Amino acid sequence: MDYRPEQPIAAAFERILSEYQLARFEPFGGEHYLWTVFENLSNNFQVYAASRPNLRVKWGVGKGNWARVPWIAFLDKRETSSPQYGVYPVYLFREDMSGLYLTFNQGFKHLKAKHGTRESREILRHRARQLLADSPQLKDAGFLADGKIDLRTVSGAQMDSEASTIVYKFYAKGEIPNDVELLRDLEEVFLAYDDYLERQPFRDLETPEATVTPDPPQSNFQIASAIQEVVSYIAGRGFIYEPWQVAQYITAIRTKPFVILAGITGSGKSKLPALVAEATGGESKLVPVRPDWTDSADVLGYTDLNGDFRPGAVLEIAHDAATNTDQFWTCIIDEMNLARVEQYFAEVLSRIEDRQRQENGGYSTKPLLGQALKEKDAEWGDVGIPSNLAIVGTVNMDESAHGFSRKVLDRAFTIELSEVDFSLWNSAAARAQSTNSVSTWPLQAWRPRAIRLAELADPTDAERSEINRAIAALEAVNTLLAPAQLKLGYRTGDEVAFFLIHALQISEAFVDSRGAKVDPLDLALQMKILPRIVGGSSAIRKCVFGLLGWAHTGVAFQSDDEANSILDSWEIAGRPQSLTDSQYPRFAARLCLMWERLETDGYTSYWL
Repeated sequence: MDYRPEQPIAAAFERILSEYQLARFEPFGGEHYLWTVFENLSNNFQVYAASRPNLRVKWGVGKGNWARVPWIAFLDKRETSSPQYGVYPVYLFREDMSGLYLTFNQGFKHLKAKHGTRESREILRHRARQLLADSPQLKDAGFLADGKIDLRTVSGAQMDSEASTIVYKFYAKGEIPNDVELLRDLEEVFLAYDDYLERQPFRDLETPEATVTPDPPQSNFQIASAIQEVVSYIAGRGFIYEPWQVAQYITAIRTKPFVILAGITGSGKSKLPALVAEATGGESKLVPVRPDWTDSADVLGYTDLNGDFRPGAVLEIAHDAATNTDQFWTCIIDEMNLARVEQYFAEVLSRIEDRQRQENGGYSTKPLLGQALKEKDAEWGDVGIPSNLAIVGTVNMDESAHGFSRKVLDRAFTIELSEVDFSLWNSAAARAQSTNSVSTWPLQAWRPRAIRLAELADPTDAERSEINRAIAALEAVNTLLAPAQLKLGYRTGDEVAFFLIHALQISEAFVDSRGAKVDPLDLALQMKILPRIVGGSSAIRKCVFGLLGWAHTGVAFQSDDEANSILDSWEIAGRPQSLTDSQYPRFAARLCLMWERLETDGYTSYWL
């Protein structure tokens, strides 16, 4: 073994173990000194592996944020180009940086997508046993095969690593052997890898999916320009959304990780969150709701007749997000109101209001499950809603669907996508000819400044101005909602204020396709207030025409005649989505629609 690295490998490992935890509190990106340490290590290993022309060294320290478990992998292009699938050697660092492992390992992601968490782990364990039987020399070289690798990380990732690891050897911090011994161990794993590649016993069992490779994360991330890239990316895919609709959705998600997208069929409700995830380097998963859901079994899971726990769809996605903390995840609950939301989603709704600030600046919840599980299923009992997961429900409001209770509406931002302009097909087709690269957003970009105004530290003058604007509007609205007993609480006030604060950072994106400004407060009032108003009582009538007058002129109407005069103008204008010359144009236009229903049907609601 004549190879001499330009910089000692052992020293680089020790430096990472000593300094990585501090680096996690510092700006992420290529300018950080530890980034250079990983680059140099990768180059050294690539030179060492020069006799294996198909081998490529890849390393990971996160996407936009420092990863909890950084790694350096050795991937043979005949087997895999990504650590998400296939078999390969890899160095894995413990989260607490007390040491690192050299492992002969297996990718997990595509198997999990195909078979689910439980079955994929059993497949990996079976394959690990078979590979170990074919490579006895690794045990002779001091590698362990007991499945007890301990990355000192969250339970889900721990279970994944135990299942996927074939053999491992641990190097403790402060006791890293010299480069000769490190490379001797690595060569033993390479020889086992060579033998596996000749046989490739599992190659036909796993076909990698086509994936989009995100651009390298940017240390100088600017959300104002990034949002414009997202708008362009979506347009480049041939989908039609107004810039302010994309900005509204992203701002709502950043403010609170529960959003309801309403609208007519085919308006792009389920596609918008998937496209935004795609454009920002995130992950999205779709969960279709069934009409027979009457409890949380399909959402969170249940214990079968054999006493085994079967995780539900949402719990599995929350688990995946918690164990893949370098990406922002979106769980799309499709056709959410085909069943009664309060019945199958009760635990999730409660936990959404249970979020607590974490050390990394994000907010997560306590575990979703309230039941005791067997030891082998205990990992599922620890799963809450992590800070890198948002839940987006899509709804169609027609006679076949259930309505929403106040409990649901008060916990969500409700966005309606009902504006359709068929004349835009030509420009959309032209934009779809272009291609746009994916730029990964750092997790900090998705995290709220805070979730309560009392927790907001050092607001800027502009932020204070927006807070005062929100409070003034909500105080006026509460006066008008009082006759119908629909007054807003502190939670809604906080959410509207933070929606405006977060909108400040991307204010240039709150425009329509013609460049006209759209006021975020106008949108916030529509999202948080109008879905609550339903009925045909005299109190509801007074509430609706009072709000209409206030939204139009700043002074509440006192009679039906005043409201009808505005309604006539709105109808003559073609019943537009925005009532020009109003204080809050979109809020006022929707109130016109709601007042029209009261006049013609004697009953009204926000929903189409």
